[in-house]
Amino acid sequence: MSERESARDPEDIKESLDDLVQKLDKGKTSSSSWSESMDTNKEEWEQLKSKIQQCQRALKELVTNKKAGLIGSDEFDEKYPQLQDELLELETAVYNMRLGTDVK
Repeated sequence: MSERESARDPEDIKESLDDLVQKLDKGKTSSSSWSESMDTNKEEWEQLKSKIQQCQRALKELVTNKKAGLIGSDEFDEKYPQLQDELLELETAVYNMRLGTDVK
């Protein structure tokens, strides 16, 4: 659990999740809105897609290196959450663009 999560009250987290679900329910659901959003922000989409792929490759390499014994548990435990947080931020940016929201 990250510092950010452990510092939050469970009721605050539930309220935040409920708020997120409401925002997502209000978003357009048709595939045409997705296509329209991609066409309008093509350069940003390509950058996000590239960054997500890089992050996924880095995570895969980190796990592979850990399994192969090339890195220790301390290094893995330090880098893995950082990469996961970065990937979460990128994916959140994609969903926000897709839905026209500003969910954090």
